[in-house]
Amino acid sequence: MNARIIKIWQDLQSSYYFIPGLMGLGSVCLAYLTIHLDEIYGLQVSDFGFFLSNKADGARTILATIAGSMMGVAATTFSITMVAVTSAAGQYGPRLIGNFMRDRGNQVTLGTFTSTFIYCLLILRVARTGDAQGEENAVAEFVPNISLLTAMGLTLMSVGVLLYFIHHVPETLNVGNITARVGRRLRKDIETLYPEELGAQDKDNDADLTEYTLEDAIDIRAKAEGYIQTVNADALLRVAKKDNTVVKIEYRPGDFVTRGDVLLRVWPHEEWSEDSTKYQNAYAMGQDRTAHQNILFLADELVEILARALSPGVNDPFTAINCINWFHSAMKVFMKGDMPSPYRRDDDGNLRVIAYPIDFERFASVICDQSRAYIASDRNTTLKMMTVLTELAAQSENKDAKAVLTTHLEKLRDAALEAQSSSPDAKDIKVRFNHAQKMIEDVEFYKGEVTSQRWIGGRG
Repeated sequence: MNARIIKIWQDLQSSYYFIPGLMGLGSVCLAYLTIHLDEIYGLQVSDFGFFLSNKADGARTILATIAGSMMGVAATTFSITMVAVTSAAGQYGPRLIGNFMRDRGNQVTLGTFTSTFIYCLLILRVARTGDAQGEENAVAEFVPNISLLTAMGLTLMSVGVLLYFIHHVPETLNVGNITARVGRRLRKDIETLYPEELGAQDKDNDADLTEYTLEDAIDIRAKAEGYIQTVNADALLRVAKKDNTVVKIEYRPGDFVTRGDVLLRVWPHEEWSEDSTKYQNAYAMGQDRTAHQNILFLADELVEILARALSPGVNDPFTAINCINWFHSAMKVFMKGDMPSPYRRDDDGNLRVIAYPIDFERFASVICDQSRAYIASDRNTTLKMMTVLTELAAQSENKDAKAVLTTHLEKLRDAALEAQSSSPDAKDIKVRFNHAQKMIEDVEFYKGEVTSQRWIGGRG
């Protein structure tokens, strides 16, 4: 599958017309089905009492009322949704607009009202009164009672959806739910870190690259500029196997490239036609970064929420602390997980793709370095972030990860001492840092502190 098709599918999922469009098409099919059933079987008023109509005029009035009401409610719903999206973009950051656009609750709500309107409109077309002017050209009265009963059912369902929507909108705008949604997706994407699902990884995580020099490589360059939104790694693996080549990915999803930048380097093992189009088709670009295959985008979203929460106009340290908790969850999963090998092999065990994953040092830098200036300006968030970094460093069995976390802890202390003008706050930060250092260096001391009721423990 071409990467552009994957991109189109991602764009459709974050649109307000795809799901409602499918539901509208379903309502057209349902209308023709119920009309056909009415023509064959029909229902008498005595069968369902007040749910049906014995005159076409009554049926047309009911259908027209439902159709008009549905369009009014759909317009109101759409307006509320736009206000919610605009408010969220202004308060939490424009990067979160895509999350609201992809919300299935909003899409299904709009689709329910519009499809009910379409259904009633189509049924209204066939409900007709009789014409007694001349036996030869007379038109028999037709009351589509099965269709009318279905329309009543759709109306009751629409009322239920409206009640759900009224409850769903405030829930969607709750900052706790927003950060939790982003944090959970970040944690999930880390568990399948790119390029984990690309072919089979090198078990020894070591490949002989001496024959793959830059002088022998064929450069596949970008024909356009923008953010890389999708890399169809499976298609790239298949093309490399078919052409008997080794491919090195130079840009990952989320990176910005300009026209002429080297996207891939290809090393052919035999004579090659140098058809770069099929390699370029593995990339899809756009004007914006997306969360697809890009955990750094999700980390940036959490940093943006934290930064806005700690801005002077908002001054909400508890939302920032909530973001730090999700930082903790994401960094812990990243630290505990196994890094996928950059050397990806085909079914025959041959090296085909070289794709370096995002390492822990860069991931920690995106979170800690970008948020440090905001966190350091507030005592509460500084102490919370120091707690998180201390726990992660003390629990880490990887020396490199422990060194990275300790470095970020020191940087946070320095930034906080410089930003905090209150001497009591500065003293708290110094004491907390010295205590944290001792826990990181002495595992047994850390275990004792965790089970205590002091700052690093206090949970029991």
